[in-house]
Amino acid sequence: MANSRKSAVNLIDQVGQFLQKYITDHNSHITVAVSGGLDSVVLLYLCSQLTDQLQFRLSAVHINHQLQSINDEMQQHVIKLCEKLSIPLTVVAVNVELDSGLGLEKSARQARYNVYKTLDTDFLLLAHHANDQAETFLIQLFRGSGLPGLAAMPESRLLKPTTIQLLRPLIHVKRSVLYDYALTRQLTWVEDPTNQDSYYARNYIRQVLAPLIGNKFSHWVDTLNRTSLHLAKSQQLLDTLALIDLQQCTLDNRLDGRKVVALGEERAANLVRYWLVKTNLPVLQEAQWQSWWQQVKTRKQDTHPRLDFAGVSLVSDNNYWYIINNIAPWQTITVSTWQLNDIEIPYVGVLTSQRVLGKGVKETSLNQCVTLKRREGGESLKVHSQRPHKEIKQLFQELHIPLWQRDRWPFISDEKGLIAIPGVATELVHQAGPDEWGIVLIWRFYYINGQGDALHVKI
Repeated sequence: MANSRKSAVNLIDQVGQFLQKYITDHNSHITVAVSGGLDSVVLLYLCSQLTDQLQFRLSAVHINHQLQSINDEMQQHVIKLCEKLSIPLTVVAVNVELDSGLGLEKSARQARYNVYKTLDTDFLLLAHHANDQAETFLIQLFRGSGLPGLAAMPESRLLKPTTIQLLRPLIHVKRSVLYDYALTRQLTWVEDPTNQDSYYARNYIRQVLAPLIGNKFSHWVDTLNRTSLHLAKSQQLLDTLALIDLQQCTLDNRLDGRKVVALGEERAANLVRYWLVKTNLPVLQEAQWQSWWQQVKTRKQDTHPRLDFAGVSLVSDNNYWYIINNIAPWQTITVSTWQLNDIEIPYVGVLTSQRVLGKGVKETSLNQCVTLKRREGGESLKVHSQRPHKEIKQLFQELHIPLWQRDRWPFISDEKGLIAIPGVATELVHQAGPDEWGIVLIWRFYYINGQGDALHVKI
């Protein structure tokens, strides 16, 4: 009994010290994600004992996945627990997309995190513990993951794109310690029956592999956690190198492909992985990376390497690498009277206008019904009085406009024909004279990782 009391004191001190590393402002808002299982119940109880000492506001959130009848029982258990501890609780029922192609576990996780990102809180606490960490390491190992996967779960990270800090106060605590603490404090919890289904990788490791490993290597949980920590530190060094390379190779939301290739394959792969992570995109699988690397290494003068993945495309044009949305062709937009308001083409870009004397498109040319539409092919413009019409294809080439942008570019026309192409050229008869008010059109493309450069109509 004495050992149990000592263990309980040590655990609350350990969690308190962990939270003090991150919670520096009094009255910070902490939200604990509570499923109703052992781990999250213990974490919530520990936090309830630390509120006065650390002076933070405490609340809880429970996600009901609505996948089985036990989910309602777990929800009721959490409600009663929070009432007993006088802790404000938010309960959210989610619909897990079973046909998403991600699998049940990943789909449920995605549904949870979508809710987490909407919370009004400073810190979100999850109850992952040391055994979870060791199991995650093995799962990632069997999947053939690289360093980011084998580094497993960090004790803290930003819940992007929010400002919520995600914390795992129990990540260095074994499940047996939590179990003993719960018994000492007479805490109750609900066992999820799916935890007994060895069909799932984590349950198989927990029920079958872990006992076998433990018979031979009694400290295997500590050992694998230590290995994960070493790998996480190695990944931090690679991230530092990638950041240096990114700063050297980035230009206006794109990569200078020549500089990236000059780094060599391993360093280039590290840079692209980091670039994608910072863009909130999944990293390339090895086969995808090899496909891309071979394209850019062996490309000829007029080829345009492209790799489609995760609903986006990695493209190379004029030796610059872009990440772009894969979108369906956008529909024609009709503007009855031109205003100086922004015109947005979803996932493509935004067109802004400025009224300027002697520049741009004649104001009178736009004070009528005009359309914004996509390129059809074969269009031409007469830009100079002493020169013949010039094909749009030639204008695009002269301005070194990337091939992937050309079919997405808005063309402004009236019933008689083409008026202007923002950032490219204006038809001669529609160009504002020195004493005429004109509209300068500014077109910005949307990239996945930011807005493109401003492109002004050239006269």
